[in-house]
Amino acid sequence: MQVWSTNSGWFQIFKYDSDEKTFTNVSNMKVLDVTGGKDAEGQTVIVYAKHGKTNQRWSVLYTDQVKQQVKGLHTESGFHCNRPFYVVSRLPMNRVMESIGANNITIRRWRKNVAAQTWTYNCADKTIRSNHWKNYAIEIQSNGGSTNLRCTSTINSRWW
Repeated sequence: MQVWSTNSGWFQIFKYDSDEKTFTNVSNMKVLDVTGGKDAEGQTVIVYAKHGKTNQRWSVLYTDQVKQQVKGLHTESGFHCNRPFYVVSRLPMNRVMESIGANNITIRRWRKNVAAQTWTYNCADKTIRSNHWKNYAIEIQSNGGSTNLRCTSTINSRWW
């Protein structure tokens, strides 16, 4: 499926590939990327053309340690439904994605009990939502025409 619009706005459609460890926008094939490949506190997360380097590789680490699924795996998206997780950079310091001020997304060192560092895939509306700002989900700015990744109200975001 491609980027599409509804009366409520544009949606970017992403998929997590657990083998390649990438989040890919299926419309333009750009992937989540730590800018400049810098493993630095507060470095911005963007979308960029795939080049396969470590700054574009991510792990999904679910916050619970239970071996049994909380909800079923959504095969189109690669996520478990409604199960909180961290998005962990594969760069050497293994920083996690964090939503800053319900807007920009950066990588930061993991800190215990910081809800802005955890995310949930919502199977009903196919969004990746911030666990700190419950009504915000990840999107590419400018209807997918930018490299800037941010959180915005859920009427503008969709991933799968």
